[in-house]
Amino acid sequence: MEELGVIARVNQPTEWCAGMVVVPKANSQVRICVDLTRLNLSVKRERHPLPAVDQTLAQLAEAKVFTKLDANSGFWQIPLAPSSSLLTTFITPFGRYCFHRLPFGISSAFQRRMSEALSGLTGTVCMMDDILVHGRTRVEHDDRLRQVLQRLSDLGMTLNSEKCLFAQSSVKFLGHVIDSQGIRPDPNKVSAIEHFSRPTNVSDVRCFLGIVNQLSKFSSNLADMTQPLRELLVKENAWVWDDAQEKAFGSVKRALAASPVLALFDPNLETVLSADASNHGLGAVLLQRQLTGDLQPVAFISRSMTPTETRYAQIEKEALAFTWACERLADYLVGMEFHIQTDHKPLVPLFSSKHMEELPLRVQRFRMRMMRFQFTISHIPGKDLIIADALSRAPVSTPTRADEALQQETTLYVNSVIDSLSAPEARLQEIKQHQEADEACQQIVQFCQSGWPVKSSLSPEVKPYFPLSAELSVENNLLLRGGRIVIPPPLRKTYLDKIHGSHLGITKCRERARQSVWWPGISKQLKELIQNCHKCLKAQKQRPQPLTPTPLPTLPWQKVASDLFEWKGATYLLVVDYFSRYIEIARLDRTTTADVVTHLKSIFARHGIPEILISDNGPQYSSREFQDFAEEYEF
Repeated sequence: MEELGVIARVNQPTEWCAGMVVVPKANSQVRICVDLTRLNLSVKRERHPLPAVDQTLAQLAEAKVFTKLDANSGFWQIPLAPSSSLLTTFITPFGRYCFHRLPFGISSAFQRRMSEALSGLTGTVCMMDDILVHGRTRVEHDDRLRQVLQRLSDLGMTLNSEKCLFAQSSVKFLGHVIDSQGIRPDPNKVSAIEHFSRPTNVSDVRCFLGIVNQLSKFSSNLADMTQPLRELLVKENAWVWDDAQEKAFGSVKRALAASPVLALFDPNLETVLSADASNHGLGAVLLQRQLTGDLQPVAFISRSMTPTETRYAQIEKEALAFTWACERLADYLVGMEFHIQTDHKPLVPLFSSKHMEELPLRVQRFRMRMMRFQFTISHIPGKDLIIADALSRAPVSTPTRADEALQQETTLYVNSVIDSLSAPEARLQEIKQHQEADEACQQIVQFCQSGWPVKSSLSPEVKPYFPLSAELSVENNLLLRGGRIVIPPPLRKTYLDKIHGSHLGITKCRERARQSVWWPGISKQLKELIQNCHKCLKAQKQRPQPLTPTPLPTLPWQKVASDLFEWKGATYLLVVDYFSRYIEIARLDRTTTADVVTHLKSIFARHGIPEILISDNGPQYSSREFQDFAEEYEF
């Protein structure tokens, strides 16, 4: 990257510095990711209006040949100004670097760049990073395509060859299928509704009617259509699914999948993505706020989970749900600001304010994949997430190759982090055995997989883990907090001693612990261990007490100091008044207490007896004879 001019070394101080994450790829190569989440919150974005979809589609009326190009909007396409470049500074084991070209993970406007690049070209439609070239004949199409490719080449912009389609008679664009016969809605965006599985009990009917009630405002006929289904909810009625219910069920599904219930996507409207995960499926609905103020659906999607995904912790399933939904609906969402709704409250900080290293490993990978999207996220109660919840409970499609690739890539990332833990295999096995034998650890493992109850119902041993429950996960039968191993109580003393084995200070010991292990209260226990470590106390440098000013007395000769000193072989008595700094000096023939007392009596006779006399507690001043003198003169 440095040789290509994408990044450069940074030596000067910078206001921003992000962390680097290395992601392994299936081909044994690695991908460098930089966590620019916090920087994204401060990015100034251009407001570039996008063309209305109906106006864009109107340009394709007579087209018969199509090419769809996908621009690499996230990969080093746009040069950065020097002042902006330093904002992307990130730290590595080899020093600090910054990007000279727009990195993957910075969410900024791309539409204006593309519009300017393709301005003046006939037969070309641009929406976000998708470019559609069309023509009435193959010759006209090819001529227009050559002009587009030449323009992109002149500007140094590249395309994603895996996602480009050339000279097609039919393409999907902006949620529609476009061919020589005309334009029709993409069937994939309503298949989750059209193939919604037939209810088999009252609970299934209630779930399906929840969708209907949510969308009934967009079609006055829906309420009448559902009458045979609503009869099944009456307690007195037996469960009978006959022709009336089957006909009503089919009619309602067709009505939900058609206008006026389904809105035409408009990139200039407020966009909301609701996503949810059940035990076995994922569901999502893309909504837009219409001029009436109502959120109206644009697309419905759902799919079942892979066997591996069904074993994810609930928080990981919820994160997977909207990561999958964003990638599935990327044609709508890339380059746009949109909002994500989730009924899983712990996810909100994990995708907004938490540092990357604090996240469970799978959630780390999901957040990296979400870096190309420009979104906000908030929690809403599950009762208000009716459509996404119902779709997740009745998934209609199976995982695609792209879905399986995401699962394999996530597993590869998790395994690479586990393999890089700074512990030999024998020690990992020892920790696993103690975790399996610890009742609190086993409860936490169960909660990670099935969801956490309210804090008040937890045992005293588990309660300390609750504030960090969103960061806990289970990987390869090992309980982790982020990328750190959770150490059960019987091993904690051993690991405290290992962390402090080199007798480092509290800061270094905490840094060492953050790289590998964690348990509730580890920082406090490390501090106590170091404060009571005999070797550390013995080697600790004694810091001299700082000099402090002496309070000034209110009267002369109220407070004096006295000491002995030598000069040119003779010994002298020194007395200094604290108030006036006046000095009295007397030469001593001998350094006995009696001689000191005799000269002090002479000095006191001239200036008065002080209230306080301060000395260094030398033998002359600490003797019994001097104490009797002080008591006699009352100082």
